[in-house]
Amino acid sequence: MMRLAILSLVVTVIGLCVTVPPVNAQAPECVFPDDAGAVNIKTAYGAAGDGKTDDTAAIQKAVDENRGKNRTLYFPNGVYLLSDGVGIFGGKPHSSDRFLTWQGQSEAGTVIKLKDNAEGFGDGEKPKIVVSVYQGQSTGDAMHSYVRNLTIDVGVGNPGAVGLRFMTNNIGMMERVTIRSSDPKKVGAIGLDLRQSQNGPGLIKHVTVDGFKQGVATDNSFSLVLEHITLRDQSEYGFYNKIARVTLRGLKSQNKVPAVFNGQHAHMTLIDAQLTGGAADQTAIITKDPKIYLRDIRQTGYGNILEDSTGKKTSGASLSEWHSLPAYSLFDAKRESLRLPIRETPEIPWETDLTKWVKVEVTQGNNDITQALQQAIDDAARTGKTTLYFTNSQKPVITGPIRIHGSINRIVGMQGIVNVADPNGVFKDGTPVFTFEDLKSDAIVIERFFMIGGWNCPRHATIFANKSGKTIVLKNLGIAGLTKKADPGGTWFIEDVSPSRYSTLQVGKGETIWARQYNPETPKVDMIHVDGGRLWILGLKTEGRATHVVAENGAKVEVIGGVAYQSWGKQELDPPLLKIIDSDVSMTLGFYHHDTPFATIVEETRSGETRSLSRQDLKGYHLPLYRSGGGN
Repeated sequence: MMRLAILSLVVTVIGLCVTVPPVNAQAPECVFPDDAGAVNIKTAYGAAGDGKTDDTAAIQKAVDENRGKNRTLYFPNGVYLLSDGVGIFGGKPHSSDRFLTWQGQSEAGTVIKLKDNAEGFGDGEKPKIVVSVYQGQSTGDAMHSYVRNLTIDVGVGNPGAVGLRFMTNNIGMMERVTIRSSDPKKVGAIGLDLRQSQNGPGLIKHVTVDGFKQGVATDNSFSLVLEHITLRDQSEYGFYNKIARVTLRGLKSQNKVPAVFNGQHAHMTLIDAQLTGGAADQTAIITKDPKIYLRDIRQTGYGNILEDSTGKKTSGASLSEWHSLPAYSLFDAKRESLRLPIRETPEIPWETDLTKWVKVEVTQGNNDITQALQQAIDDAARTGKTTLYFTNSQKPVITGPIRIHGSINRIVGMQGIVNVADPNGVFKDGTPVFTFEDLKSDAIVIERFFMIGGWNCPRHATIFANKSGKTIVLKNLGIAGLTKKADPGGTWFIEDVSPSRYSTLQVGKGETIWARQYNPETPKVDMIHVDGGRLWILGLKTEGRATHVVAENGAKVEVIGGVAYQSWGKQELDPPLLKIIDSDVSMTLGFYHHDTPFATIVEETRSGETRSLSRQDLKGYHLPLYRSGGGN
């Protein structure tokens, strides 16, 4: 090991989604087929949604009867009045207190509202949760939690109200949610509560918090990824990060108080922030811990843009790139991030024509759907149908290759499992389960699957291959087997995806991937292998003692934030965490180990010469920035 130079510094009733461009977009309008498995809170449980009737008991009954079953609670447009908190309280690990989706018809039209001056919510010093995804004992298995397309309003005169407690593990997402205080004084304790212990990994995106003492508050977490968050009119802090590991892009804060507080023992990566409206006697970002990375921060109105962990204040309207712990390079590259171009995940409009939706049918007594699924796709291509959906009550098995082509542009899983088996050995030679080719749409999205591959998926089965030259979006799903083939010329977006234990994400020459909240858990095979391709990740959380990223043959890789969780105890493997061979890589990453940590963080080879960065070389056991030798 060598010491380094360092630098400090869906067919019956349609599922309808109409979307507009992402960053300033309105939430889509969503409904679901009657037979898709979504539980309509009005028709199934008698919730009124009229803004007058107390719907607390109806909603709580729906939660109690559907949690742990991979169900979607569907809230049609309306105002659902509460007199008390609803959701999961007193949750326990390894129980049914998980696997639940809260789905509104639209962000603006579906409102869950606390009554004005509600009993139990009047004391700002004794906060009380209005909607709880999970509150209870510390756990790492509250997976597949989703909240989408709705507004939570804590009403008037409820200073102790906590709008939403969100909790998930490994995979889960909040998307297009508004949390607001309609009180003239904007009172409330916390808007978005992320304080449940062991929170994450999870993705929180397109969320607005209006009012409250603290807009967003965290405590201990594995890894939380947030993108396009708007905070306004908080009275203490916009974003209060106590001790969490947080990756945040696209924060917009409109506040007089500090926009960001990063506490001691917290780890934060923050890029592309616009912090406006500050007071001259306030500082935009305050950090008590040196494990913070900032890039492209802009502010107006604040007296200072930053107060670092030593108390030093920095004035000015912007920060281009800043970190207080050292940056590292083994070959004396510029200690700057790679700055690969960033693209937003495509928004694919959901079909509004009932005749263009098709359900995947499972024949009673025979759950092998291989022929039926291919026939459904072929028929859809011939007749112009666009949306394919499964239900979460089906137990389908695929035993042969499926060709996805023609007019299909969305496949929806409704949180179900699609199993893959290989009784005839057709996948052993690398033949993928799903191949995309001859697509008419510019992009296709596969989303809302608990798992594709299933618990007994053969390790050798490759799930996806892109021969279409079009864009593939993988979103809100678990994957068993090998994730995808390395296909030249393909473009992929990966959002809130968690591959299982023996899966390598392969990125080939001419291929580009943008990933957000990517959570591979692999003990023995390389988690990511980029061979001449391009990969950008916002929030990488890993688990296992395998090499996280191999980059070779001119690959370009940028990892922005996340945590390497070195669990599963002592193992025979002791590879480098990051392996670079004649490629250009930048990475900012935190570490957390259960037993034995990696000895080597980076092994880089350039023109035949190999150098290493050891864990002992890291100041504060943190990688604020590494840049490979290709970054000169």
